[in-house]
Amino acid sequence: MQILFIVLNDLSYLDRILEKFLDLHVRGATIIDSQGMAAAIMQNEGLLSLLSGPFARSLENDQKGSKTIFTVIPEPEKVTEAVKAVQEIVAGSKKQVVGFMFTLPVSGIYPLKAKK
Repeated sequence: MQILFIVLNDLSYLDRILEKFLDLHVRGATIIDSQGMAAAIMQNEGLLSLLSGPFARSLENDQKGSKTIFTVIPEPEKVTEAVKAVQEIVAGSKKQVVGFMFTLPVSGIYPLKAKK
């Protein structure tokens, strides 16, 4: 069992990724708003307009936010399918940074429920 994290900087792919998850029967993903460190530093320091160098490439087209999608996938082969599907969806992008993915092993899931 693994958890797949996708940090998506190019939000134009979000709907297509979620639709593909449904096609693959990957369910229960959680999506949170997120922000990269470079954007946070520049925004907090008021230096966004002076941005240059490696941080500038990561914030192309005035992108200031991202979405982080995560889902627990029990079957190893389904993790592989999901990763390949996301890679195929974003493969045609003209942007230098679309996002990134990673997985971590999950040793247990513990539902939280109210006492009856």
